[in-house]
Amino acid sequence: MKIWKRLAALALCAALTSGTAFAANTVYRTITVQYSDIKLVVDGVKVTPKDADGITVEPFIYNGTTYLPVRAVGNAIGKQVTWDGKSKTVYLGEAPGSRTWLMDVCPPYETYIAFKTPSSFKMAGQAYTHGFTMNNASTKGCYALFNLNGNYNTLSCDIGHVDDTPMVDGQYEIYLDGDLAQIIEVKAEDLVRHFDIPLHNALQMKIVFVTNVYSGGAFGFANCELS
Repeated sequence: MKIWKRLAALALCAALTSGTAFAANTVYRTITVQYSDIKLVVDGVKVTPKDADGITVEPFIYNGTTYLPVRAVGNAIGKQVTWDGKSKTVYLGEAPGSRTWLMDVCPPYETYIAFKTPSSFKMAGQAYTHGFTMNNASTKGCYALFNLNGNYNTLSCDIGHVDDTPMVDGQYEIYLDGDLAQIIEVKAEDLVRHFDIPLHNALQMKIVFVTNVYSGGAFGFANCELS
């Protein structure tokens, strides 16, 4: 049997700016919703929705649409839930500013030949973002210079061959303040590999793609995060 309950002044979008004043876009409505013991099952596992204080929150139906508590859903699917009260935004997963992306805070100030920054690119059949690609458009190599200002200890990234580009092997040389700090061998047939590259609070980083042949084959640096 379906049970109907009356919710007085249920806010669909509500926030107080002071004790008596309301924000300009705040709307309060009295609505009728349906509670009928709705169950939440994720990948075959029953989930009991709870709020941040561990109190069970029951899903309900309003105008034919089922509403679930967003925090409970986020936790059930393994996504962090973040509420931005200023912008009235709920973030499932990554929230803006939660990670320091290389290309956001330290884009290269100088590049040489075939350095590209597509919004996304595929490696081993999967789409990647937050990075760049470099190819062997010249036997002289391809490079990029980054001004780190001595602010970071590590560059974390995923490196692999970019799909639909010619197969070619090569290597990346990482220079910190002019000194060779690390060499990364890359094979076109390898799966994408994760690297944590020590930066030692260097002022400058130079990444050089070295190859002995010209074919236009490209490799990508993805998920480039500074810490």
